[in-house]
Amino acid sequence: MSMQVLFESTLAILPECILILTALLILICAPILKKRWMGSLFLLAISGTVLSLVLNFSRFSGESSAFSGALVIDSFSAYFNSLFLLAALATILFSKDHLEKRTQWLEEFYALVLFCTSGMMILASSVELMTLFVGFEIMSIAVYILSGFRSRSLDSTESGVKYLVLGGFSSAVLLFGIALLYGATGSTFLEEILRNPGNLPMYVCGAAFVAVGVIFKIGAVPLHQWVPDIYDGAPLTVTGYMSVAVKAAAFVLLLRIFLGSAPGFENYMTVAVQIAAVLTMIVGNIAAIYQKSVKRMLAYSSVAHAGYALVGVAAVLSDSSVGSGSVLYYLFAYTFMNLGAFGILAYASREGNDCDTFERISGLWSRKPAASLALGVFMFSLAGIPPTIGFFGKYRVFLAAVDANLTPLAVIGIITSVISAYYYLKVLVYAFMKEDSYGASANKPLSGATIAVLTAVTVFFGIFPFLSWDLAAQASNTLLAAVAF
Repeated sequence: MSMQVLFESTLAILPECILILTALLILICAPILKKRWMGSLFLLAISGTVLSLVLNFSRFSGESSAFSGALVIDSFSAYFNSLFLLAALATILFSKDHLEKRTQWLEEFYALVLFCTSGMMILASSVELMTLFVGFEIMSIAVYILSGFRSRSLDSTESGVKYLVLGGFSSAVLLFGIALLYGATGSTFLEEILRNPGNLPMYVCGAAFVAVGVIFKIGAVPLHQWVPDIYDGAPLTVTGYMSVAVKAAAFVLLLRIFLGSAPGFENYMTVAVQIAAVLTMIVGNIAAIYQKSVKRMLAYSSVAHAGYALVGVAAVLSDSSVGSGSVLYYLFAYTFMNLGAFGILAYASREGNDCDTFERISGLWSRKPAASLALGVFMFSLAGIPPTIGFFGKYRVFLAAVDANLTPLAVIGIITSVISAYYYLKVLVYAFMKEDSYGASANKPLSGATIAVLTAVTVFFGIFPFLSWDLAAQASNTLLAAVAF
């Protein structure tokens, strides 16, 4: 690769480079700067994320490649990169208030979030399996550390160790699948793999191993058991970030690798995804009903929402003319409403005592009425009640299932959505109708402003959904065109 090509490829991934350089600069400056200057590193993290987000918007209007075609910069990757960067921005803002007095390594936390996001962005643009795996591992290693970030908390340490062991195992399975795909086709480029499966039995085995690794990251049944324990032990802001950004990155893998796969295998994959979607929706919603912790309830809710998104994946695998845009839009909707739900818990928490159980959220209306109203919006949206963004997101994935002749799958999704309303409304019963048994928390202006923005977006795009649907459709069409050989 010539220096000119290397330079042009580096410019093509400038948003990712900005995140990485910002994270490195934070790590270098954190031990040097005195305590009174530490706030400048927070501003640096915010500035790097916002600059990367602004530059990423230009990718919606064109398409290019980098590093000999290993990375493709198009509207599909730009769409997901926007979700990752928005999630990172909200996480950093929430963490400034929530973790400032809970850890002495807050600047390192910002750097890890930026590294993790850069890995997701590389993954979203990858059309070559080894490059994809590099992005996947950059994301995963950072998330392992973030989940165990509060080293003085036994729950957080346990969460980090569990995620490291289980996540490392899933990465090994994924890498083994990649090796089998290379052995079957003689290539690591997705276009060549999908165009010429080669040794079909080896191809099927490799794709199956890759699917297992992806299903683990999604948190879908039957590989969902890690979700409640890891989410429960991780810091609140990390849990919110993991539940939306890591899940979205896993769906990028699913769509990139399996959309347009070998015809014989695609039929099996469609059936497998349908079964996983049904089990995930049922198990996630039923398990959430019995939780006594809001945090664990939202963890099982995350499992259920993975099932709803899988309904859209099943639709697009069954009929590529529908479904893909609905998956992308659902992940967009889920990003705002779930980050908002976890943000409320972080906002209402007191120092050294998280607001993560139903008892601690009791009487929230009496001490933080505005936050209670926002919580109501997020719970309604997660339940799929209009006029919120969650309603339109579910409407699109269920409509895609009907259009792909998967009506029973849509019916099961609607029934489980009705079931979910019970535990979402239970949160509001405690917040609005129970007496305060927790006490007021400190004022957190950054978190409050972030919650206000998330609430406004959740309502606005619920009332005017087609303003954001067009971007999802554009990104979907780009992906479909890439696999239409």
